[in-house]
Amino acid sequence: MANLDLSKYGITGDFEIFHNPSYEILFQHETDPSNEGFEKAKLTKTGATAVYTGKFTGRSPKDKYFVEDESTKENLWWDGTINRPCTKEAFNYCKDRVTAQLSKAKKIYVVDTYCGTNVDTRMKVRFIVEVAWQAHFVTNMFIQPSHYELAHYG
Repeated sequence: MANLDLSKYGITGDFEIFHNPSYEILFQHETDPSNEGFEKAKLTKTGATAVYTGKFTGRSPKDKYFVEDESTKENLWWDGTINRPCTKEAFNYCKDRVTAQLSKAKKIYVVDTYCGTNVDTRMKVRFIVEVAWQAHFVTNMFIQPSHYELAHYG
């Protein structure tokens, strides 16, 4: 369990935090027999885990919304079908719902990653999720910082 303050993100509660957990830890948590509902993963005959995501499967490329403000107005391609504007109020409503849900969780997984391979332009992305298989997914999909990079990730 990690000692990490998530209150700066609006996430408070009595939960265990797993910061950059190993694949072994994630696998144990994913396949824990006490899991219920969407947190449950099954072991396939090939040894991989499989999850049921419900009716909302796959990517949603048309569901990308950005707050339109001074910093995004001229820097995003506003085509109306891919990058869609949303109000700051709509963003805050969604953020409040997410932080309330995470604050009620029993376990929190925090995964620090990079997006982009160019060291000069890549971005740090911290994922905070409540389900082990979600943490496993982002660990697979994004670039893992080295031990040195994690020590200076900030």
